[in-house]
Amino acid sequence: LGSTVLIFCCFMWFYAIPNHIKGPQAALYPNSLIVALTILSGLFFAQGINLYKTGEWQGSFTFLNKTTFRSLIIVPIMSVYIFLIGIIGFYATTCLFIIIFMVYFGTRNLLPLCLFSTLLPLLVYLMIDKILSFPFPAGFLF
Repeated sequence: LGSTVLIFCCFMWFYAIPNHIKGPQAALYPNSLIVALTILSGLFFAQGINLYKTGEWQGSFTFLNKTTFRSLIIVPIMSVYIFLIGIIGFYATTCLFIIIFMVYFGTRNLLPLCLFSTLLPLLVYLMIDKILSFPFPAGFLF
């Protein structure tokens, strides 16, 4: 996986960014992301080589295990979230989906569910809507 991401980083650095993004200022953010991704994937690749040399690597990798399935379920849930933002509104949908995601990933305590699902959208509202004056999509609730 580390080597695949390194190849992707090389493609982005030498072909995609220079040919599709004009100007050094516009390319600063994508180049920064590619440098960070290259460092992380290089470390991941080195860790895999180290595990292989020490004999700790099992060599049997199954893509369809329980963890992968749990992770892949996030995509349709996020699609529903994005769809509902335009109907219900950003803040109400975000509160609802924070609770859904926290329960899905194992949080069962009511206090963190309530606090996090209300305080995070409130913080986003204060920072983005009031301080920066950037409106979010409004639905029929909020």
